[in-house]
Amino acid sequence: MKSKSSAPNAVTPSSEVEDAAFQESLRISEGLFAHQIEGVAFLLARRRSILADDMGLGKTRQSIVALRHAAPEGPYLVICPASVKLNWQREIRQVAPDAACTILHGKDSGTPAGVPKSWVILNYDILGKRIDWLTGVPWAGIIFDEAHYLKNHKSQRGAHARRLALEGDGDPVVHALTGTPLTNRPRDLFPLLQLVRHPLGRSFLSFAKRYCAATQNDYGWVTDGASNLEELTLQLHGIMIRRRKDEVLDLPPKLRSWLDVEVEAGTANAEMREVMESLLLARSGAASQDSSRTRLLAKLTKAREKLAGAKVKATTELLEGIVEQGGKAIVFSCYDRPVKALAKHFEGRCVLLTGATPASKRQELVDRFQNDDSVSVFVANIVAGGVGLNLTAARHVVFNDLDWVPANHWQAEDRAYRIGQTGTVNVHYLVAEGTIDEFVRSVLEVKSALVEAVVDGAALTPAATRDVLGELEHMVARISARIADGDVPLTDEEWVAALLDEVEKETGPDGQEAIVKKAAPPLSREAILALARVLTRPSATVYEIASSSDPKKKYTLTFEASEVTCTCPGFEYRGTCRHARELKAALVNGQTVPQGYKQAAL
Repeated sequence: MKSKSSAPNAVTPSSEVEDAAFQESLRISEGLFAHQIEGVAFLLARRRSILADDMGLGKTRQSIVALRHAAPEGPYLVICPASVKLNWQREIRQVAPDAACTILHGKDSGTPAGVPKSWVILNYDILGKRIDWLTGVPWAGIIFDEAHYLKNHKSQRGAHARRLALEGDGDPVVHALTGTPLTNRPRDLFPLLQLVRHPLGRSFLSFAKRYCAATQNDYGWVTDGASNLEELTLQLHGIMIRRRKDEVLDLPPKLRSWLDVEVEAGTANAEMREVMESLLLARSGAASQDSSRTRLLAKLTKAREKLAGAKVKATTELLEGIVEQGGKAIVFSCYDRPVKALAKHFEGRCVLLTGATPASKRQELVDRFQNDDSVSVFVANIVAGGVGLNLTAARHVVFNDLDWVPANHWQAEDRAYRIGQTGTVNVHYLVAEGTIDEFVRSVLEVKSALVEAVVDGAALTPAATRDVLGELEHMVARISARIADGDVPLTDEEWVAALLDEVEKETGPDGQEAIVKKAAPPLSREAILALARVLTRPSATVYEIASSSDPKKKYTLTFEASEVTCTCPGFEYRGTCRHARELKAALVNGQTVPQGYKQAAL
């Protein structure tokens, strides 16, 4: 019989950290991958930092967990693109189910009364409209998601962000999240360094001269170059952490995520009410031409097509983020309008494949996407482009809308996830909140779990092979008694709400426990110990060095959380100096401290 400590997820304490810190690190690490635990440790080691992991490595979860531990009382502010506001709410509630979340919208009038109790989420587009109220709230923590939206340090949006982070009430913990490689164009990094109060963010001209190969012409300074990048990378060591997917070996090869997006209230719900009424008529035996399956499918198609069109804006925003980070993506839709709109937006950067594309041209499109660096997006109809293609240049698969045949999704996903793929594939499903999309999502989740369970020896039940229409008929049958009793109002939104309410009552068709829960990620002892060491709050190390111009004058350098500060005038003005660069290079690389630097007492 195995001992408890030999269980796969058992992690034993260590004499090098306090037991209380070790137990707390175990609690924080629950449900996290090793790289996420290390990320949380990095965020907790400093009040302000940049988390620059690749897309799909869980920056949102890391930031939420770290912020709740660093400032448990709140309130917290999240500023993000409009398309991911609902996803932030969902992630927050997965970490803290009882957390209060307020989402601010552009159409809302006024501001919340008093100090928020927990989380406030708003998008960059309306930041200026709320800035006066926002700066008056004593935020315990502020998260700038997709922080590359602030890369222009002269923009109004950037000015509002700096006002919040640097001039607001209190001294909040600040996390800047971005998956965009920053060192290719150092100028774009400067606004983030300002937000996190890094010394290099003190003077743009000094930063540009050293790291942007700045030159002066008749019109001013040209700062779009790059210089001293190795040194810049070293200087970022204490303030920014970046991990790439191919460096993170503990992730599964395919990751599915469901992104909640907002659409106009009532979108497609009228059609869904008619569909449900038709199903009830058919069930009651009141046969009519309108209750035929052909008419039913036509109404369903109309409802789904409306939803698909309403989600194009959010899909475009997601794809732009992927492309900006240097990635390639495949995007699928069931309908012509979204496909054409996406192809028009990415014109010159995409290829388009639909049922009308001649067979003789399809391989040419595949080759362009696979081999041409200027082509970043493959736009396709899910039926025409979901089979028979090898698109392993993509690491992202995006579904603008949801097909009603689950197998179509699995086949489409595998255009990227197949032999020849060398990295993790991220699959993104966009789901419109409060619509039939939520029902389809629940069905697809159940189906995928059942299919995956076959690997472990389980058998597929007949219910596992039903399409979404079959599940809809099954679910409407469950609520028919409530309809007959008159308990369910017949407004468009409430019909859909009734359907979603029934979905929540059962985890799978016919009452079976269909959703197979994934095993928790294996705990990493090294990552947990690293987090425990951060929780013990080790003290800073102080060094002294004599001034080169006046040996009697001493400068003090402090090394804390991999960051070095110096009291010399050059550092105070420029945010960097020879002393800080020399000492940091030695300490970060594990080398001997250069001659002349002497460790001093705190």
